Amino acid sequence: MDKRWYSIWDPRIPKTFEPEKALPEYIRNQANAIPDKIALSFYGYDMTYKELDEAIDRFAWGLGNLGLEKGERVALFLGNSPQFVISYFGTLRAGGIVVALNTMFKHAELEYELNDAGAKTLVVQDILFPEVQRAGDKIQLDNVIITSLKDYRAEKPTLPLPPEMENSKLTFPDTLDFLEFLSGAHKRPLPEISDLKEEIALLQYTGGTTGLPKGAIITHHHLAHNVRIENLWFGHSEDSIHLDVLPDFHVMGMVVCMSAPLISGGHLVILTRFSPDTVAKALLRYHVTEFHTTTTMLTAILEWPDSSQYDFSSLRILWQGGAPLPEVLFDRLRLTIPNAVFGQGYGLTETLTGGAITPLHRPKRGFIGIPPSSIDMKIVDLETGLGELSPNEEGEIVIGGPTLMKGYWNRAEETRATIREGWLYTGDIGKMDEEGYLVFLGRKKEMIKCSGFSVFPTEVEHLLYRHPAIAEAAVIGIPDPYRGESPKAFIVLKKDYKERIKEEEILAWAKENMSAFKRPRIVEFREQLPKSAAGKILKRNLAEEEKEKVREK
Repeated sequence: MDKRWYSIWDPRIPKTFEPEKALPEYIRNQANAIPDKIALSFYGYDMTYKELDEAIDRFAWGLGNLGLEKGERVALFLGNSPQFVISYFGTLRAGGIVVALNTMFKHAELEYELNDAGAKTLVVQDILFPEVQRAGDKIQLDNVIITSLKDYRAEKPTLPLPPEMENSKLTFPDTLDFLEFLSGAHKRPLPEISDLKEEIALLQYTGGTTGLPKGAIITHHHLAHNVRIENLWFGHSEDSIHLDVLPDFHVMGMVVCMSAPLISGGHLVILTRFSPDTVAKALLRYHVTEFHTTTTMLTAILEWPDSSQYDFSSLRILWQGGAPLPEVLFDRLRLTIPNAVFGQGYGLTETLTGGAITPLHRPKRGFIGIPPSSIDMKIVDLETGLGELSPNEEGEIVIGGPTLMKGYWNRAEETRATIREGWLYTGDIGKMDEEGYLVFLGRKKEMIKCSGFSVFPTEVEHLLYRHPAIAEAAVIGIPDPYRGESPKAFIVLKKDYKERIKEEEILAWAKENMSAFKRPRIVEFREQLPKSAAGKILKRNLAEEEKEKVREK
């Protein structure tokens, strides 16, 4: 049966797709076809496809020499770097399962995820290893491979270096040096990934928004499918130049920013951390054509005083995910980045980003996009989870198709609650129009009930962004003895407005510009909002702060 979004489908893109092989073998293809082409650049250090493929082989051989067997977990505690790329694809090529750890983790979080995954091998950045040591014997590791960002430092850097590349390399006893590990690896047969749909590639842990983080089981088929669809959807080619600054341990960075460019033979420009200055210089220095980012990063670039001095005309595609982009920012971006197609995406860890993407040939303002190849989506009743709702009716977003995880690692009950009859229940609220374009309204748990009305924080945030003084906004529900709940807005002001505007003025503006039931009743100014490493504003942290205030009364 035809889906409603097929009426506007780009005929150059297949409606369904099946990957032919595991992801590392696509890189092997590029190494054979374009061996001397630059695969990645890292602050001036360049690596060709031939060099990258050989390093991936050596890492895979090294794991085999350590005794790694097919299906064993290898944890990566690394920032964006050539080492992350090599370790990631090397683990997959060796038949291992990648567990990518958040570089912001402290010892207790490391202890939980490493033990839950059962990882015995860890690849870790030298400055992060002391946090691993803090866990002591609560973590049982057989092999620790240490690397420093200085391992791939260019003699003549082309971009401002992060502090980690200026400091001395750290060494630790009873660990293996990354470069020595590669150089000393002996060639050996590598296992074949024979069943893409069954053999596991990743255990990708959720952000823990509903209790402790859970490991989403991602197969080689899930991974290869989503990465290849990115290439087909965006028209990636050998001429594409991509900026990789989103964290590669997160699914958006891993799939969209790191893997898809390399699988297509493009040029990957890696930054280990975000700063508007370095991003601007990277875009200009490398003539970047594709930049996938977040609302938070785009806001920082727009608010950066020097942004008008840089030429961003090389950008062909500017894509944003993590949180909906307020419409008011589109007009500002159009002036700053005049030649790019703007778009958004929606997805989850459990779908490895697969959900909805703006079609390049037919973007629609105010909407995220449509389901891409092989992916199905519908909006169902919020209470029952049953029945597909009519166009423009608000309900829960559910996703079907080959992007769905197999389940949660060692979490059968949670798996059954999330995946029902082949559909993944996202816990997100949205609506689809007659052509299948999606509007994301927020999470079910974030929805605010005010005097019987449903208030979606995302909508209130979008309205707040229309105020000229507001740089960032996050809205949560707080208890209200009369209305049940009321919206509270946490706001970061633009630099030019700090000390010049008061909370009362924002409330008065909201009263003039929003319905009574949805306007914020309390405003709190913040210097910054809590964010994940992927740039998402952590509203659950703000909600917990409010609960703590109530408990202390």
